[in-house]
Amino acid sequence: MIVDPRDVCPGEGPEKVARALAQFSVDEAQDGAAFDEGYRALDAVFGPKGELERREVLWAWLTGAHTDAGAPISATYHLLLARDAEGHLAGVRDCYVTLDRAARRCVALLSHALVLPAFRRTGLAALLRAAPVALARRAIGDAGLAGGHGAGGGGAEVMLAAEMEAVDPDDRDTVVRLIAYGRAGFAIVPPDVLPYAQPDFRDIAALGVTPVPLPLLAVVRQVGEEERDEIPRARAESFLRHYQAVHAREVSQSELAPIRENALARLAAFPGERVPLIRIPRGPAEVAGFAPVLRSAVMPLFPPAWRGKAPLDVPERELERLCAAWGG
Repeated sequence: MIVDPRDVCPGEGPEKVARALAQFSVDEAQDGAAFDEGYRALDAVFGPKGELERREVLWAWLTGAHTDAGAPISATYHLLLARDAEGHLAGVRDCYVTLDRAARRCVALLSHALVLPAFRRTGLAALLRAAPVALARRAIGDAGLAGGHGAGGGGAEVMLAAEMEAVDPDDRDTVVRLIAYGRAGFAIVPPDVLPYAQPDFRDIAALGVTPVPLPLLAVVRQVGEEERDEIPRARAESFLRHYQAVHAREVSQSELAPIRENALARLAAFPGERVPLIRIPRGPAEVAGFAPVLRSAVMPLFPPAWRGKAPLDVPERELERLCAAWGG
């Protein structure tokens, strides 16, 4: 069992989490059969959206072919499978655990989380959100950097990082996902300070197309410091640096450079060493708090070609539609 109950934030609902801990196991895929089972489940949901790396890329990561232990930021890939008491697949989480020994910083990059329909509303999602903390702590221990339970515990600091879509009033899932992560101790690095984008994972050469990065929100949990309302500049920058250390294995530097330059130029212009975080609303009554991360507010921070085909509304009208849809 990968999950340490101490790593699940109280906002997830202790009773629900306790039931999930009793009902499910969460373990790493160790062989090809387990990897295939997990990958197929992820591909059915995320593949059609272009949000999943190709199978051969992830298999290479899982088998260690892409891991360079001597790199400034080393990275390992993990695929976690959740099963019920009968052994049925209930959910999948994959992530990268990235370690910057010099900075004494470990960042778990949360790639995909999936709870199969029959197991939703069971508390399993909370376990999948917390499981990477244990993986990060194990990596810190293996590197000889251990010393505490969180970022302030005397050892290497631990951060969970998630790429999330901007809020779209017409897509309830964009709100539901962020509310869940807010209850799990996550906050948002303001996109006008760090406008992050994911590279285009399509096979660009085979398709003969120009890569189009995907603008996303930088969502973070500072483990052991979840109540902080700000993030050190270097830690905010590490969100981009650690993701790109992984992406560099499959995406060219010519594709990564514009993403990096767009984000870091704004971060460099921010005064001070601590960036105020955006608190994620915890329920429908608070949805007006999503104003800074509405699609209409986020997309203009990126080059026009990255913004997608859907027209942009004005932020004020988009906020009105969001509040009307949620009664907030």
